[in-house]
Amino acid sequence: MPVVAGGTTTAVRPRGRVVAGWLVGVVAAWGAVAGLHLFGLRLANLWLLGLIITGLGWLLAMAVTGIALVALWRRVGPVKALTLVLVPGLLAPVAIVAVDWTSVFVHNFYRLHRDDFRTAAGLADKVTAEYGDRYGQVLPKDLRHLSSMGRAVRIGTEGSGPTGVLLPVWVGTPDGAAGYAYLTGTPGDTSFDCFADPCRMRWSLGDGWYWLD
Repeated sequence: MPVVAGGTTTAVRPRGRVVAGWLVGVVAAWGAVAGLHLFGLRLANLWLLGLIITGLGWLLAMAVTGIALVALWRRVGPVKALTLVLVPGLLAPVAIVAVDWTSVFVHNFYRLHRDDFRTAAGLADKVTAEYGDRYGQVLPKDLRHLSSMGRAVRIGTEGSGPTGVLLPVWVGTPDGAAGYAYLTGTPGDTSFDCFADPCRMRWSLGDGWYWLD
């Protein structure tokens, strides 16, 4: 009898590891999709390739979820398999769609690199290049991560209003841009010229920095 008990315990442990492995796989797959959406602004600069990468991420996550469901269905039965796999497998995509990933990225990237933004603000007066000047002026090496192009662009309003410097995070095709802007005044609902396309303040980030899109 002790031998049988020991044999049962040994059999249960591998099964538990397999179940945990599949659950980790499902969570990791959907976590990767969330990561793609978090950096969606950066991926958007890749145009069609960015959409393909994001689409493949979704397909992979759905495939892993489906395979995990089939595998666990055979090991632990339909009820447990549905509970273990479909709960994260359904909640994750709903949460991913519901989250405003642009806001999450913009605010957290600014908080993470606040000191670098302060340094960039100190260089604002030296930026004279505009959109037509090959997308602006090259930033110092230690500040190039603040802009997807590693450049800063002098921007102004379509009428009279504040001027400033834009660090483009997303650049449209053929026109348009979005990014962090250091402005000389409070923009309010002022329309700026962002790469031949109008843009407005969406968020005030502090220290004279705003997000324009």
